[in-house]
Amino acid sequence: MFFSCVWYLAIPTINQKVLSFPLETMVTDMEKLSLKELAVPVIKAIDSCNYLLKSHHRRTAVIAYHIGKKMNLEHDQLFTLVISAAIHDIGALSVQERDLLIREDVQNPRPHCEMGFKMLSSFPPFAGVAQVIKHHHVRYAASLNMPEGEVPLESHILHLADRVDIIVNPEVFVLKQKAAVVDRIRENVGTVFHPQVFEAFTAAAVPDIFWIEINNLELDQLFRRVDSSLNFTLSLDNILEFALTISRIIDFRSHFTASHSYTVANLAHEIGKIFGFSPERCLKLKISGYLHDIGKIGVDPGLIEKNGPLTDDEFDLVKLHTYYTGQILSTLSMSEWFNEIVTWAQNHHEKIDGSGYPYSLHDENLDTGCKILAFSDVISALMEDRPYRKSLSIDTAFEIIRDKLAAKISPTMFEVIAQHRQVINDIVEQSHKNVLKEYMSEV
Repeated sequence: MFFSCVWYLAIPTINQKVLSFPLETMVTDMEKLSLKELAVPVIKAIDSCNYLLKSHHRRTAVIAYHIGKKMNLEHDQLFTLVISAAIHDIGALSVQERDLLIREDVQNPRPHCEMGFKMLSSFPPFAGVAQVIKHHHVRYAASLNMPEGEVPLESHILHLADRVDIIVNPEVFVLKQKAAVVDRIRENVGTVFHPQVFEAFTAAAVPDIFWIEINNLELDQLFRRVDSSLNFTLSLDNILEFALTISRIIDFRSHFTASHSYTVANLAHEIGKIFGFSPERCLKLKISGYLHDIGKIGVDPGLIEKNGPLTDDEFDLVKLHTYYTGQILSTLSMSEWFNEIVTWAQNHHEKIDGSGYPYSLHDENLDTGCKILAFSDVISALMEDRPYRKSLSIDTAFEIIRDKLAAKISPTMFEVIAQHRQVINDIVEQSHKNVLKEYMSEV
C-alpha cells in the first residue's frame, strides 16, 4: 500500500536553527503564557498516551513528591523533581527497553538515561531536569565515587520512587503491600538507595494517603501542589526551543527518522514565506512542524523500523497518531495564539477530497497552513532513509508527489513549491546534516 510507505514516516529534531530569518524576541500580539502552562498539559497528555509506560510516570511522580516533601526540598527543587519524575523514562525508545525497565533490578539503565538527558539538556529551563534524569538509576554506592554535585539529590529520590512503583503489584490491593514494599527497599539501602532518602520514604509511607495517591492522584492535581521557577512568560525563542525539545521525545526513537520533524519545521517555515505568510505565521508553521508527530508517543515504536511497507492493520494503528497529536495539544488550543499551530499539526494527513485522516475533512475545511504542513511532511518523508529503501532524490520525490499526492493536497500549490526545488533540496540536506551529526555522535 503506497500510503503506508509514505504517510507513517515521521519523527525528529535538533537545537540549531537553519535557513530562517531572525526571530523577534517577542510577538506583540501573543498572549502571555508561562512555561508551566505550556509544559504541564503536554507532559500530562504524554503520560496518558505513552505506548511504553502508561501511568508509570504519573505514579513515580506522586511517590517522589511525597518523599521530597518529607525531605523539605525547596519549592524549585520539588518542582524539578516532579517534572523529572513525570518524564524520566522518555529515553526508553523501544519495547525491549521498556521490558528491561519494569524489572526490579535494571541491569543496563545508562542508554535510556543518556538519551533522556540528550533530549532535554539543550532547553535551558530543563537543564536541571535533564541532569536529574541522566543519573536517576545511579546506585548510591557508585555515586560516592563520582565528583561532588554530579548526582543531584533529586536523582536519588527519583531512583527510589521509580523502584517502589515497579515493586508494587497492581493485582494486589495497595494497602496490603505497605510493609512488604518497604522491606524490599530496605534490603538495598546504602548500596542501591540513598540512606536519607530511604528514611524520608519510610516516614512518608506511614499514612495510607501515600499509597492511596499512588493510584489516584492525577498529574494536574500534583502540579497544582508545587511552586515553580518556570512561571516566567515565554518568548518566541522559548516556545521554539520547547517545541524542539518535545519533538525529540518522538524523533530520536529511530535513526531512520531522527531528522524528520526538524526538516518538516524548516520546510514549512520556508514554504510559508513562498506563499506570503507573515514572519509570525511562518514561525507558527515551524512550531507546528516540530509538534506535528507528537501523537506518535501513543504508537508502537516497532512500526517505525519495520523493514517493509505496513499492513492495513498496522497502518490503521499508525493513523491514530494524528488524533493523539490533537489530544496532546488540545489544551494549547485554548490559547488563541496557538489555535493555528494545533490545527495545522493535527490535520497534516487530511486531503481535500475527504480521503485523509482522522477527520476526513474536505478542501473548504483545510487552510493553506494545513496544506503547507502536509507537503512539508511528505517531502521530508520521501527524502529520508527507511529500513526498506534509501532516501529518494528531490526529483524522484517530486515526481511521486506530482503523480500520486498533489491532487489530494493542492495541485496548484505544488506547482509553486516545485519552482523552488533547489531551495527545498538545500533545506532538506542541511537539516539532515545538522540533526544526524548530533544524533549519531551521542547514541
